[in-house]
This record gives sequence, C-alpha cells and structure tokens, in this order.
Amino acid sequence: MTVTETRPGGEGAAAAPATPVLEVRGLDAGYGSSAVLHDVSLTVPRGSVVALLGPNGAGKTTLLRVASGLLRPTRGEVILDGRDVTRARPYQRARGGLCHIPEGRGVYPSLTVRENLVLHTWKRNVDDALERAVANFPILGSKLSQPAGELSGGQQQMLAVMRAYLDEPSVVLVDEVSMGLAPVIVDQIYEFLDRIRQAGTSLLLVEQYVHRALAAADRVCVLTKGRIVFDGRPEDVAEEVFEHYLGVDPNHGG
Repeated sequence: MTVTETRPGGEGAAAAPATPVLEVRGLDAGYGSSAVLHDVSLTVPRGSVVALLGPNGAGKTTLLRVASGLLRPTRGEVILDGRDVTRARPYQRARGGLCHIPEGRGVYPSLTVRENLVLHTWKRNVDDALERAVANFPILGSKLSQPAGELSGGQQQMLAVMRAYLDEPSVVLVDEVSMGLAPVIVDQIYEFLDRIRQAGTSLLLVEQYVHRALAAADRVCVLTKGRIVFDGRPEDVAEEVFEHYLGVDPNHGG
C-alpha cells in the first residue's frame, strides 16, 4: 500500500508517491572481517507493513541493526523520512520516529513494569501512557510494581512492544516478536501491531512464522546470504521462493 500526495499545480495535478518512511540503499555491512549484507536495498512505504523473511543467518537482524543505528554499514545509506541518517546515532533516529524492538524481549529486567513504561513516555502524559498500556494489555495492569525480569516471556514481549505505541514512532522495526511464545499471546501481540498500523505507523517485520507474516504484510522482501532475492506482493511469492529460500512447504503453515 502506497500513500499518495497531490503535487502543486492545482486541480487535476498528477499524484506522486509519498516519501517512504524508511529506505536502505546499497547496504554492505558485517562484523569485523565477516561480511553479512551485500548491496541490500529495501523500502518501507508510509503506512505499510513490509515483511522481511529469510532463513536463519540470512542477515535479517543485521539489517535491522543497521537501520536503527546499532551497526554502522561499510557502504550504503539509511534514509528516514527523507533524511539521510546513515551516520546518526540510535537515539537521534528514535527522536526522528524510528522504534526498534529487538529479538529477545528488549525490556529492562531490574526495573518495574511501570518504570519500563515511564521510560518511553517522553511524548505523553505518564498517567495517560499507563492507562493506554493497560488498555492494550490488561495483564500489565496487575504487574506495574513487579520487576520486568519476573514477568513471563509473553508478558515481557507485551511490555516490549508497547514502545511501538508510547514512542509515537513513524516506523517500527520488529525482530522475531513471536519467538518462544504461545499462540494465544502471539495473537494478542499481532492484534496490537495491527491497531498501530491502522493508526498510520509503518512496520518492518522480521518473523519466523512465514504464513503469519504474509497475512500481515503489504509487501514482502526475502533475504538470503545477505542479498535480497525477492521483493514484491505477498500473493506473488512463488513456491520456489518458499521452498528454496525459506525452507517452508507453501501448502502448510510455517
């Protein structure tokens, strides 16, 4: 889905695509002498969900780390809302509207649930933020004074994804949000992500369950061995992409 805007020139002027909320252009990146990404380009249109899929070790997490500023690329550019942020620090990108929810929960375990939420209320009234958090995930309401590290894995993930609401970002990078969680918890988290998407937030989604990602996405990029091998609509993902690059039987859930 691409949002359009009207060009200057009055009634009848042609429509042009809106500036993508996030672009990576020609990225090379890795760790030390180990190259992981090779000439990767990817676009997240405004108000859309892009699923980034691929086998383990393909470079998906590395790409999210480059986009959020945790890892500096050796070549290429990161463009956020039309601004080159390739050399910007993670906190600068966060202030510019990017939220990164990393694999592995991403909460402060020694802080209480309330304190974790308060850390992300710099754009909101604290009481309002807590009320909204509890409305989205009622179980957190009974855990506000409990250290986040004592929560179940599902509850920690609920707390982690609340950043995608409290920070009021324009784009959220979500890395393996369903990993290790019971299906009922995954359903609740995807319902939350769908609500913020409907409110206009874009998502770049790395997900182990391919069919769930395809159901949520407007566009799909498949990454393997550090290169994009497919970029298109979910309904255009061919069987050979499923089987060869994703290791998934297209006739069964995965």
